[in-house]
Amino acid sequence: MNDEKILSVLKEFEPAEKAYRRLYFANPYDNIPPVKNWEEFVTEYKKNMKNPVELPTDPISDISTYFYECQFFSPQTLMPKEPSPGAFEMVYPPVANSECVIFKHLRYLPVFDHALEFVKLTYVLQGSSSFNLNHKTYHLPAGSMIVVGPNTIQSFFAPHDEDLVLNIIMRSSSFEKMFLPLLMENNELSDYFWQMLYEKDFSSILLFHCGYNKEICHLVLQLYYESQINHNHSLLLSNSYILLLFAQLIRNHIEDVQKLSGPSSSMTSDKIFQYITEHKSTVTLGMAAKHLGLSTGYLSRYIKSRTGYTFSSLLQKLRLKEAAYLLVNSELSVEEIVYKIGYSDISNFYRTFKNTYQMTPGEFRSQYR
Repeated sequence: MNDEKILSVLKEFEPAEKAYRRLYFANPYDNIPPVKNWEEFVTEYKKNMKNPVELPTDPISDISTYFYECQFFSPQTLMPKEPSPGAFEMVYPPVANSECVIFKHLRYLPVFDHALEFVKLTYVLQGSSSFNLNHKTYHLPAGSMIVVGPNTIQSFFAPHDEDLVLNIIMRSSSFEKMFLPLLMENNELSDYFWQMLYEKDFSSILLFHCGYNKEICHLVLQLYYESQINHNHSLLLSNSYILLLFAQLIRNHIEDVQKLSGPSSSMTSDKIFQYITEHKSTVTLGMAAKHLGLSTGYLSRYIKSRTGYTFSSLLQKLRLKEAAYLLVNSELSVEEIVYKIGYSDISNFYRTFKNTYQMTPGEFRSQYR
């Protein structure tokens, strides 16, 4: 389907949008603080109501403080995991055999702070939107894209007919496996995803100012078509669109990306991760502690508490990421790569690499090239 036809579908008002629009035009609720549920919204709405309007008893759409993977993705394709209590009601029909789903953010949906169990990209296709993070509001014009990691409390508001905002969500449970080519890159976006995957309570957000990028618009619209319209859903095609989308962000917009800090973000943590990443071939726990002005005991405990990994385990993951990148993007021999990333035992490197990627370095180079 061509882009214009997909756009015409997106512009149509869904029943929930019509219902919210009726309430908003009767009594605008721009100034109502973020709510936690439908009942709280009704209470706040009535406080500010000047024009009488009938309010539905039941929620118009799902308003919750937390959304789970099983509400969006087919349980048959989820990794084995016991769902959390209250996570069984389906928000949108789950999409089978998919690692990503894309859907429209409802226009006129009240602002409600919420967190997610998965990774989300939000793209302002047309119009504008306001984004709330850590008690701050950011105006997002068309072409803006936000990358949100799991468990980050945030909210959006799109109160105009012309606003078209799309959410692209991906399972964090399989993000590392499915988007390995992205994680192998050496850039700020790759570093962001690594920190997101391995740091507990990570709540930083990336804001890209894409302006009018025709290729990004096209990729997002085709993703929407695959996810919501095309019943012959293609896992390979959708994943390819995602990688192409990230490639566009890296190639054209990585230089002016903004990093926004959520309520649980830690500057100390950012500095530690950055230092270890930049010096991964030679760094030791003692070197890092000295550079950061911390004791080795404190730094070791801090890394364990923030990431769940020991210093040596985290360092190993970063070195293997560098090795994977060099295998695909350089002509260096495996022995030269082993030396470059700081491994002293080549047999140990081969064993560790195969345990991590389920293939030898040579097989990895052949497959991803």
